[in-house]
Amino acid sequence: MRIGIDAHILSPEHHKHHPEIADYTRCLLHTLLKEDKANSYVIFVDSRLSKAELNLLKKDNTEIRHFPFAQYRAYLPFFYSHMLVSSILTAARLDVFHSPEGLIPYLYPGKVVTTFHWVPTGERDSNIFVNTWMLGARVGFAALCRKASHILLRNGKDRDILCGVHHYPEARAHVIQCVDCKTVDWQEHTREVLSVYKSTKKEKPVKVVVKKENTRPSLVQRVLRFKTKKKREKQSK
Repeated sequence: MRIGIDAHILSPEHHKHHPEIADYTRCLLHTLLKEDKANSYVIFVDSRLSKAELNLLKKDNTEIRHFPFAQYRAYLPFFYSHMLVSSILTAARLDVFHSPEGLIPYLYPGKVVTTFHWVPTGERDSNIFVNTWMLGARVGFAALCRKASHILLRNGKDRDILCGVHHYPEARAHVIQCVDCKTVDWQEHTREVLSVYKSTKKEKPVKVVVKKENTRPSLVQRVLRFKTKKKREKQSK
């Protein structure tokens, strides 16, 4: 398989750099590259990542690619995360893309596996939807989640919220225990992640269908249509 891994959070300059998620991504990547020689990996990094860290990712079965203009992501988050990243991933021709930081590129037509380190309830933390997902509501968050082929979670409580509150399919939500990066069995953890990758082989990418509402035209629209119709009648005479 040709597996893409989002690793740009490793760079401290990342506008949403989170040390704990960066440590998780680092440990997962290093263990994957050490244990798995059968698959090839395309690792997407921030161009500002240090050479020392970058050299640790260079293996015989890895390909390093940079997300361009990463420094501007903070100013154009929706455009960057969902349009630019999607086009870059499509060009890479991946079998599956995994974002350990929870990114789901909405316009990417391929298979997506993402790791959620927490799941918002949609109540008190509703403002987080606006800041993080740029969709502004629990409904938008649920639609974004459905775009993911599989979602990995760090505990059962988050899985209950994801499936119960946001109605994500239980069969595609996987609890892979990782409460503390220092105590987790990374070999076992990696085997579980690899099993999720392999399960996507026979699956088709998830397509989110947006149903059009059957709404009546507004009064202004009806007036404009009437005027246009009358104008055309006069021109035809």
